[in-house]
Amino acid sequence: MDASHRSTSVEDGYESLKAAHRISGGLTIADRMEILGTLRSSLLDRAEAYATAVSADFRYRSRHETLLTEISVVVSAIDLAIRKLPKWTRPERIGLTWPFWPAKAQVVRQPRGVAGIIGPSNYPVQLVLLPLVSAISAGCRAIVKPSERTPRTAELLEDHISKTIDPTIVRVFTGDAAVAARIARLPLDMILFTGSHSVGVEIAAAAATNLTPVVLELGGKSPVVVDRSADLNLAVTRIVSGKLLNGGQTCVAPDYVLVPAERMVEFVSLARDAAQKLHPGRETRDYSAILTDGAIARLRSLEADHVIEPLLPWPVSAPRYRPALVINPTLDSVIMREEIFGPLLPVLGYESLDEALRIVRNLPEPLAIYWFGDIGESFEKMAASTASGAISVNDTVVHAAVPQLPFGGVGQSGSGRYHGEAGFRAFSNERTVFVQSRLSLTSLLRPPFGKSADRILQGLLKQRRK
Repeated sequence: MDASHRSTSVEDGYESLKAAHRISGGLTIADRMEILGTLRSSLLDRAEAYATAVSADFRYRSRHETLLTEISVVVSAIDLAIRKLPKWTRPERIGLTWPFWPAKAQVVRQPRGVAGIIGPSNYPVQLVLLPLVSAISAGCRAIVKPSERTPRTAELLEDHISKTIDPTIVRVFTGDAAVAARIARLPLDMILFTGSHSVGVEIAAAAATNLTPVVLELGGKSPVVVDRSADLNLAVTRIVSGKLLNGGQTCVAPDYVLVPAERMVEFVSLARDAAQKLHPGRETRDYSAILTDGAIARLRSLEADHVIEPLLPWPVSAPRYRPALVINPTLDSVIMREEIFGPLLPVLGYESLDEALRIVRNLPEPLAIYWFGDIGESFEKMAASTASGAISVNDTVVHAAVPQLPFGGVGQSGSGRYHGEAGFRAFSNERTVFVQSRLSLTSLLRPPFGKSADRILQGLLKQRRK
């Protein structure tokens, strides 16, 4: 990285990208394919370097978790985009109704322009590169800000992207939260932010001054509803696995579990078994650390004064945090009001499904609701009476890694969608093209109005009453 690039201000970097867009417009489909292919191969070349950098930033993170959740997920997204771009970019013909015949219309998806991407620390590679894949797929240029809480990974991202993608297409800026705030205030054509709800509100407010559209991927308390029809052993295995991924530092991690009261004791026993199968030794190399000492202190305060059931029989020392169930916390406790973002899992017994669903509805809408059990009347009741970004049945977290599925929240957990075609559309301007024919019925709907206009209007109004 040359010194001139490092000394470039965020504002100057934006202006250079905007100037390139004014001169050349959006990226051609051939350009997008080439950039994505180069990004794919260069990411694979640096996979181990990213695993090392992320682990150092976290004070320890499982190499396998990084390769699975950061590298593999991005490669899958690139492969899908390259395969589907010809279809996604094809103009969409719109069928017109009478009296607009014989006019024609279509929707053409064009690049929005220069996008801003502001990434978080919990998945510092994936949650920068996945939005970038969407932006490039749509033909946008982008200014990218990795998290300052993972500085080694941010430096590697800056070096990687600057050596892989032309600086008139993508610019990466590292630094503290003030840099992200400056990016949010730029007159960008799009911003995708991933992070906390409180910071998301600030980003949206800053973007609003320029009427910049935003996609906000925020956190939330994703509930697990274990129905009485569930295979409890299967459910607990997948709940615990999803919860302990990345030490619980996953935005779609199960945040609390609602289980039939009569099965609470069995749930606790099975959860211990599941955790010990995942992490069978006190020196396990597969259990990731908590990012900061401040986050550890917060987890301690969240579990204070609650009934705790540890999931592992041996001590777990910092910077890792002991995984545990929190049994029947009160609904007004902090652990039930705030996103946990760690390996603590509240478990609440319920007597009726209505009682369980009231708890879900009284908390902000989550990124995901996890349902374990049959797809029947009870499931349909849950789906109809709640809101979330997604519903995942008989598994946790995995849906967020499926590249074809739109990903995003609702209400307090975010707005907008990306991944796959949804990401391509989020970074695209849907431009309507209407082509009028030489002869058209609508030409008869101009003054001076006569009998032809009366007949057409009569037909239109009659049609509307149907």
